Amino acid sequence: MKADLLFTGSELLTGLVENTNAGYLSRRLGGAGIQVREQRVLPDDLQAIAAAMERSLCLSDVVIVTGGLGPTDDDLTREAAAYCLRRKLRPDARQMQILEFFFQERGLEMPEANRKQALVIEGSTPLDNPRGTAPGALIETEGKLLFLLPGPPLEMQPMFEEAVLPLLRGRARDDFFLVKTLKCTGLGESQLAAAVKELGRWDNPSLSLAARGMEVHLQLKAQGETAAVEELIAAASHRLRRALRDYLYGEDEDTLAAVVSRLLIESGQTLALAESCSGGLLADMITDVPGSSRFFKGGLVAYSLAAKEASLGLDRTFLEREGAVSEWTARAMASAARRKLDATIGVGITGVAGPDTDLDGRPLGLVYIAIDNKDRVSCREMHFRGIRRTVKIRAAQAALTMLWRRVRPEV
Repeated sequence: MKADLLFTGSELLTGLVENTNAGYLSRRLGGAGIQVREQRVLPDDLQAIAAAMERSLCLSDVVIVTGGLGPTDDDLTREAAAYCLRRKLRPDARQMQILEFFFQERGLEMPEANRKQALVIEGSTPLDNPRGTAPGALIETEGKLLFLLPGPPLEMQPMFEEAVLPLLRGRARDDFFLVKTLKCTGLGESQLAAAVKELGRWDNPSLSLAARGMEVHLQLKAQGETAAVEELIAAASHRLRRALRDYLYGEDEDTLAAVVSRLLIESGQTLALAESCSGGLLADMITDVPGSSRFFKGGLVAYSLAAKEASLGLDRTFLEREGAVSEWTARAMASAARRKLDATIGVGITGVAGPDTDLDGRPLGLVYIAIDNKDRVSCREMHFRGIRRTVKIRAAQAALTMLWRRVRPEV
């Protein structure tokens, strides 16, 4: 089964809004055995959207369109689909009731413009959207499936997971296409490529590598009968896990922060942070994970020497002697965070984010990261290239990798 993805919105073409729906849908469809044939970004133009729909319906089994279901004049996806399929748009009483309730529940009067969102394409099945005002739609035409989904990811993703994906999985053919992504950290792309090459040829499944910041993602793709494809992917995944066990932390939708969070919860440990050059980014990554309150005690951003002395209790004499960016300071920050916030693990990050050297002449990109878990304090000196923001992000990601190594079960 093949799918085309159409993304509407002139703001996507100009770069004003990042198209995060593309990667999400491609990954989820691939994981369900559906091959994405093409992705296209379209302007807010009825003729352009309708023409793209018509073309994709000729070439693929499934067409998914996101965006353009709002109440404004440039939201034209609904109208374009009706034009493409030569069907009428009709007011739907149930959709109008849902819209009116949405606004009433929030104590708001429904704007007149929102009435267009209650228009339903003749012969379509509305897809409810409890998170917004734009209902989706499923239209079956000549054996093909056309889905219209809202553009905002917080509305689109739940609708896709709850209404679209189960239907597509039920219609998968015997000729199956399956994708699995394995995620590694702590080793560069070229080094991983060399390690993978030693395992032999990769035909079916095929294997590709892609650097993603400080991570490398390995994507397996297999094609064949359903059961055989699943066995091929499972066997290949097992080979890679054995060979890359020191670097492979998760798969598919896993994130390093989520995996670290799960390990901390499972082991009953708690975490405290003291950040300097990363400016609270590590705390931000950790608290993005639902349930982080179960293990995360808190974080301190201690930027200046005075702040390190006042908030963390670091000795000013040692700070001035060793410098704000030093192994001693990182170790002291990790230990102080652990003690002050009564955690089992403390992390300290200090470095030079740039764009220039620090006051002591230490180079741009020099970062020290320390972890204290009572029994042992370890510290690594790292050197990152890039602009200020890049150094900050990489410092936080490197700290996550060190945390993962510290809390994962022995392998």
